[in-house]
Amino acid sequence: MEKRALIAIALSFLIMLAWQAWFVPEPKPVGTAPVEMQESAPADPGRELPPGDPLADATEEAAETEPLTPPVGETAERQVSYENDLLEITLSNRGGQVLSWRLKDYLSATGEPVEMAACLLGDPEFFPLAADMDDRALASQINQALFQVDEEPVPAQGDLAAGTRFRFTWSDGRGLEVEKTLTFRDGDYLVGHQFNVIDRGRRLPVRTVWGPGFAAHAPGGGGSGRMSYYNYNNKILWNVGGEVTRENGRKIDDRMESGKLIWGGLGDQYFAALMIPTTGKGSLRMWPQEVEACPIKGQEEEDDDEPEVVPGLAVSTPEEGSLLFIGPKKYDLQKRLGFQLEKSVWFSSFKLLYPISKFLFQGLLWIQKHTLPNYGLAIILATFCLRVVLFPLNQFSMVRMRKTQVDMQRLQPKISAIKNRYKKQKDAEGRAKMNKEMMALYQKEGINPMGGMVGCLPMLIQFPILIGFYNMLTVAIELRGAPFIGWINDLSLADPFYILPLAMGVTMFSQQKMSMGKTTDPTQKQQQKIMMFMPFFFTWICISMPSGLVLYWFVNNLLGIGQQWLVNHKTNQPAVAGKKA
Repeated sequence: MEKRALIAIALSFLIMLAWQAWFVPEPKPVGTAPVEMQESAPADPGRELPPGDPLADATEEAAETEPLTPPVGETAERQVSYENDLLEITLSNRGGQVLSWRLKDYLSATGEPVEMAACLLGDPEFFPLAADMDDRALASQINQALFQVDEEPVPAQGDLAAGTRFRFTWSDGRGLEVEKTLTFRDGDYLVGHQFNVIDRGRRLPVRTVWGPGFAAHAPGGGGSGRMSYYNYNNKILWNVGGEVTRENGRKIDDRMESGKLIWGGLGDQYFAALMIPTTGKGSLRMWPQEVEACPIKGQEEEDDDEPEVVPGLAVSTPEEGSLLFIGPKKYDLQKRLGFQLEKSVWFSSFKLLYPISKFLFQGLLWIQKHTLPNYGLAIILATFCLRVVLFPLNQFSMVRMRKTQVDMQRLQPKISAIKNRYKKQKDAEGRAKMNKEMMALYQKEGINPMGGMVGCLPMLIQFPILIGFYNMLTVAIELRGAPFIGWINDLSLADPFYILPLAMGVTMFSQQKMSMGKTTDPTQKQQQKIMMFMPFFFTWICISMPSGLVLYWFVNNLLGIGQQWLVNHKTNQPAVAGKKA
């Protein structure tokens, strides 16, 4: 056995020597570059090597022959959908971008859910959730790539409901790997978002696009997200669309901000698309973008429509991920979600008016929630409460002004006599004597001719409150689609039959008429004629204003008429011109 084993080993050894001699070729040297350099110095992914460099040639040849990672992707474009009780969303595997993002609780002019994703007819590089990078060519490659899409359920976790996660992955097989995930949860407007671009083991900085603009067509017409804003270092910086895209008729270049960034996004009167870096810091890029106007269903397109300029915006996505809020600017909802999202509700750009409008808004919500479920009735009650609070100031102003009118009317014959004595003296000395004699008359009668002006001061003090109430009513999404009575089925829209504006004008005219005393002075008569024109002017303005705002103005005028009657009675001056006290 041992002899046979030795013979077998010897024969095997001879066969191997013969195979090496006859069939295996000798190795040949590779170029002129040392083998040690080619093996020990891999290419820096962030550095481009000049053509002809041996290292570049070796790297390119290795990439073509031996993929660093297996290619990942799909061969055809397709769509995936998600729906919960709040959202209807359609995503594309091309770039992992958004095709449709609709809010089921809010309807557009066509009666369909509000669409938050702008229908882009221009550059496809700026679809919502597209990649924005300093390397524009790489960003374009990612946005055009066909991603592999995997869908998986997400279990409930703590206060978070169960949901669905969509994972988009793509790789070119040469070291570039891209992964994007979106995590939706039932009954939640907040969406988890992660976006990682890995180039041969190194993560590249990437920003997520939303824009340019968004549809969010209101029931009364269209809107394209013309306002971009961001929460930087706990301060809200607003850029209304015209200021973002135009300055003195010229386009503004791209703008980049970086640092402590709470969130950044686009918005209009009632809706917002906000991106929230979970690290609380990052970079934000804004730019003007020309796009063709989105066609609105049910409206005819005009041939001469020019491309409109709307803001585009991209926020950096850290490795830890970010959150998306694409939904209504509903104050209580956003405050409950955190991240200072409620600051996206525009009450005012002025520091004095902002807290006033916010307080009045919260008061209106409290009234609607705890007393009157109808927002129209809540506005009436809120107006009454506001009028009661301001009653002392109003009373002081109105009494002071009315008393001045009565006193001046009583002295009118004596004032006219003084003016007649000096009417032929046109020089400065004559006018000075006339004024001195009139002031002596005022002092003797105990009348302050500037009393009317003094009475206006309390009115100026309450003016910020009235402006705050106006601002509050124009941004409250709670009024959007909220009915009042009869023909007014949406307090955020204008009265279709102009009944409220006309009623407001009539009450304003009546209050003006009641506040004016009878006078024979030509100057005062001219002033009264000018004041009587104001109700017609404001009626014309109110025709296109939201019904909720006009309702407030109408009720305020009614209460003002009642208070004016009290003032006229107190000053023993009849409300109807021509009667004697």
